[in-house]
Amino acid sequence: MKKPRRIQLITYLNPEIHGRITSHAKRTNMSVSKVAERILESGKFPDKSLDQAILRLLEINADQARLGNLLLKGMNETADGHVVRQMQSLLRDVRQTQSQIKACVAELKP
Repeated sequence: MKKPRRIQLITYLNPEIHGRITSHAKRTNMSVSKVAERILESGKFPDKSLDQAILRLLEINADQARLGNLLLKGMNETADGHVVRQMQSLLRDVRQTQSQIKACVAELKP
């Protein structure tokens, strides 16, 4: 027999707490169940702006990857040694920025 992925929890709350949870669910466009689950996991109300910040950082990281790939392509097509060294320096900076972004995302994730 398969193990259920989710188990129903029935509880009684005072109206103030219920109101806070439902209003937070409406504000963050989440289900009441998901808000309650996140509160139990982290001990605080989920912050949608944090999720948006993480997504934005991941988008920036993807832009950095595209820039790095363009620099690599440019280095392969250029014969001038001075230009290649400058591109290598830029590529190192891009990769370093990517690793910093990844560290920030790992730190922000709950």
